[in-house]
Amino acid sequence: MKVILGNGFYFMYIVLALVFFATLLFILRKKSEKTIRIVLIVILFINFALHFLKQAFPPYINNMPKALEDSTLVNICAVSTFFFPFVYLIKKHTVLHDYVFFIGMLGGLLAVFYPTEALGEFAFSFDVIRFYFCHSTLFVVPLVAALLGLYRPRLKSFWAIPLLFLAQSTIICLNEMFLIKVGLVDAKISDLLNKEFRNYSFVFGLKDDFSTFAFLFDPLIPFFLKTDAFNINGGTAFYFPVLWQIIPAFVYLIPLYIIISSPFWIYTCVKKAKSTKKT
Repeated sequence: MKVILGNGFYFMYIVLALVFFATLLFILRKKSEKTIRIVLIVILFINFALHFLKQAFPPYINNMPKALEDSTLVNICAVSTFFFPFVYLIKKHTVLHDYVFFIGMLGGLLAVFYPTEALGEFAFSFDVIRFYFCHSTLFVVPLVAALLGLYRPRLKSFWAIPLLFLAQSTIICLNEMFLIKVGLVDAKISDLLNKEFRNYSFVFGLKDDFSTFAFLFDPLIPFFLKTDAFNINGGTAFYFPVLWQIIPAFVYLIPLYIIISSPFWIYTCVKKAKSTKKT
């Protein structure tokens, strides 16, 4: 009874994520903007709380205090879980809401369809259920908010997407350095230059498992961001943390944002055009 790619439990959780989305959309479809915002914020804060309360359950409680590092900002979805509820507390539509939609759809959906932390685990354990709820929430809440008109992604925010992504990667990088400094991770700061070491969100380069996709990124990375010119890593080739992502982020994330958000801003434009025509 474990979650394995392609087995019944794998598809069961995908279906449950879709049911979660459809149910929430159905319940909120005729509610006021205030009610929609409150419900979505409550769900996001439940997710936020679970990020820390999971420490009271296996496998985390069996590995204290080292397990505390799992409740920090260790990857993109962890950073999203931490910041999403506070972004939704902002009533005025900002570029942060547009980024939340983008990274929530991207990170949440990828995690549900490729559940790295759940693979090989007992399908009904607390942590597997929490994993799916957490990552489903990351895409369900922004999508419901967009469909109900609370925060629809805007085309004009395209410029901010790669910048906010790089900021998120920087937070992850700093978090790794912090974990090493306080002793929750047994390593040296220089170990972070090893792309195979704790590189959950590719902040420190492409891992060997994903070398098949290197051709999409390597031509965009300046040689000095892949060369150990100062002998930091013993002369071994490496990706300079975060900075290696700059050009790929602009090249790939902007078009991806435009594609993912296009149905919403096209709908908004058409709606405005019809409204102007009537007047």
